[in-house]
Amino acid sequence: MNMSTDTSSRAEETGSSRETVPETDPGSAVDPDSPNVARIYDYFLGGQVNYPADRAAADRIAAEMPQTPLTARAMRRWLTRTVRSMVVDEGITQFLDLGAGLPTQENVHQVAARHTPEARVVYVDTDPVVLAHGRQLLDGTGSVLILGDVMEMAAVLEHPRVVELLDFARPLGVLISGVLHFLPDAADPHSQIALLRDRLAPGSCLAVNSLVSDHDRDRAERLMMLYRGETGKGELRSAAEVARFFGDFIVQPPGLVPLDDWRPDAPVPPADDPGRLVWGGMASNR
Repeated sequence: MNMSTDTSSRAEETGSSRETVPETDPGSAVDPDSPNVARIYDYFLGGQVNYPADRAAADRIAAEMPQTPLTARAMRRWLTRTVRSMVVDEGITQFLDLGAGLPTQENVHQVAARHTPEARVVYVDTDPVVLAHGRQLLDGTGSVLILGDVMEMAAVLEHPRVVELLDFARPLGVLISGVLHFLPDAADPHSQIALLRDRLAPGSCLAVNSLVSDHDRDRAERLMMLYRGETGKGELRSAAEVARFFGDFIVQPPGLVPLDDWRPDAPVPPADDPGRLVWGGMASNR
């Protein structure tokens, strides 16, 4: 697959322009010359909220690992099914999406709203570019996007908009998609996720996905090294190590598995198959 051709064609289909320059809140600290994980992901999905440095980094990654854009799309399919399961099977109507990226196509508030009119969502991301554009997209939806960091969980949970919109005395659906493999063990992300789990009411669900080493360690290490080279971030873990983030929550069937194996709607066509490098799962504290 030629990444440049593939992404350009998807951008044309969605009406996006590769010359778009994201706008940010005045005074926000944005370095347009440094690739950003959220904006690279946006580019892989055919979005337009990214800078030339993000697009160049994404093209370099995909030139080495052509299935990377397919993985981004598989993560979005997994997110859709996970939110639906939380609403339909678990009765959850409020959500916290950590490291959300840009809330564009098929994101949490859109999926949840198809199944319950009561859905409320708080998106959290560290990127001021995502904040500026995301707030515009969410206007009138009843959901909000705040600037926050998974590695500063207490501040996220105490944020005024989080306290205002989410009721921690009721079940909550938490999603951490495409984030864990960028959190270094040296910073002790387990303690931050444990702090989150301790705040969740009975009947809550925690869903995560991550790059894992179990299926093809060589390719997983190669992809992680590419991301580290472009963003300076990355931590490769085994599926068992990722499952530790669930703590004492009960992992729901089918367990922590490759993304498209998690409660699939239909078989994935071979041309859309991203491989089995990123796994996902959901656990509850019922």
